[in-house]
Amino acid sequence: MKKNTAKKEDVMASSIKIVDGKLILSLPTAQTPVVWQMDLENAQSAAFTIQEDKKKKNFTLVLKTQDGNIDEIAPFDDKESAVEILMETSNVLQNAHGQIKSGSPASNANVAPSESQNKSAGGSDKLGAFLAFALVVVLLVIWTVSSSVPEKITTAGGTNSASGISADPRQSSGVPVSADDFLSNR
Repeated sequence: MKKNTAKKEDVMASSIKIVDGKLILSLPTAQTPVVWQMDLENAQSAAFTIQEDKKKKNFTLVLKTQDGNIDEIAPFDDKESAVEILMETSNVLQNAHGQIKSGSPASNANVAPSESQNKSAGGSDKLGAFLAFALVVVLLVIWTVSSSVPEKITTAGGTNSASGISADPRQSSGVPVSADDFLSNR
């Protein structure tokens, strides 16, 4: 008979987990027992807090969203119980380590990604680094080849202006040249 009471106590314990990018609160000890979930990827800025209701003589765990909405999660008989759940929620969120995004490989906050998933991520990192290096090399080769091609500047007599012989004034920079003269000296 002891085994049944131990199992019953485990079921009655509150639990807070992150599963597939969702925060799941299971609160059977609240005044109104509840299982509550929130998609963490869509909740960019939110605050959990405790609100006291003196008329009902309870303390309610609430979620305040960025746009000012207040969602009641669960009422508790005493402040200590509500603060305990609040702090456990804070602890789970702080220790999420990449579990906030819904595409995370682990199924909950206590399970680490498998070794094969780590290897595949490392493989894509190596491939990306190799492709980036290859791109840099190709660009460097193109730049080197294009900068080493000598420019041919010819004069009307067919001599190279780089050899020190003065060029025809029409071939100088900034001097207008007719299209026929330009094409015939080409």
